[in-house]
Amino acid sequence: MKARQRAQEQPAPEADWAHTVERAASEDVRELLRVEQRRRRGRRLAGGLVVLAVAAVVTLLVRSSLFTPVPGDPVSDDTPSRSAAQLDLTKPFASTPAADWADGAAGITAPAPKAIREFSAAQVAEATGLVREALVASRIDTRLVVGHDPTGYLGLLAPDARRQLQPLFGDGHEPQVQSLVSMVASGTELLPVDPKVSGSMSVRAGGPGELVVHTNYVFAYAFRPDRPTKPADAMDVIVVVRSDVDYVLRSGERWTPGSRGLWFGDASGFGYSIGCDAYRKGFLAPVAAEPSVTAPADDGRPDAFFDPTAPLPAAGGCHP
Repeated sequence: MKARQRAQEQPAPEADWAHTVERAASEDVRELLRVEQRRRRGRRLAGGLVVLAVAAVVTLLVRSSLFTPVPGDPVSDDTPSRSAAQLDLTKPFASTPAADWADGAAGITAPAPKAIREFSAAQVAEATGLVREALVASRIDTRLVVGHDPTGYLGLLAPDARRQLQPLFGDGHEPQVQSLVSMVASGTELLPVDPKVSGSMSVRAGGPGELVVHTNYVFAYAFRPDRPTKPADAMDVIVVVRSDVDYVLRSGERWTPGSRGLWFGDASGFGYSIGCDAYRKGFLAPVAAEPSVTAPADDGRPDAFFDPTAPLPAAGGCHP
């Protein structure tokens, strides 16, 4: 989010930006509906694919791909396995493309620091370290992922950025922050293993007094199945989240004290092999937690959803 609040400017009234977001969201969803009606080619039982993006407006806008209803096939005891990725509860990722990824925070590494414009190498290192902390707090730390407590994450942001995000945690506003954080749905339980993580971050200059840290990561979460004695496909209980987020460090006299620090910028990504009902509410749940799911037919390999360098899908397939 690029809310450039210079010292001589006053912040926009909350009523104004709320109206802007509501109008933009409606336009985005209508456009996505038109695109999906042209693109939809059949269906497959495979876990929901949800594409989301964040617009650079005064608050967070999540463009979730909610499409016209496409009935899914009910999951039953007779439903055949969707792949050869069989589930081992002690090693849930073993048969998936995430098997060799780093565990948890070890998968988030910063590039070697170098001076960029007015920012010294030491300042760049400080910025990437702060962004790494934000990724751990938002995607890995169980205080937020499981407990839905955003305090640690929000504490890393600039005061004005924190003020904007704080009201979106709770009271049904969670979909507006799901491109920045991961929160598991109530009634689901993660297996006692770290999420698998793959990706990278890079740094570039932004506007005057801005350093942009682009993050591009895929997080894979393993959930405990409801029926552990039943043989299961690993992707029944693994949720994949792709997150491409720009974090912006703002410093210097150009900015008011409340605007100095870390901000969230443009964001995009998707959820794959995911329970759509939970995702529309801003939470993560495995496909096994829902009676039926639908995903769009795709021309590529499912492995591409595990690849942080793959192009983002154009549309998703969660049905209402």
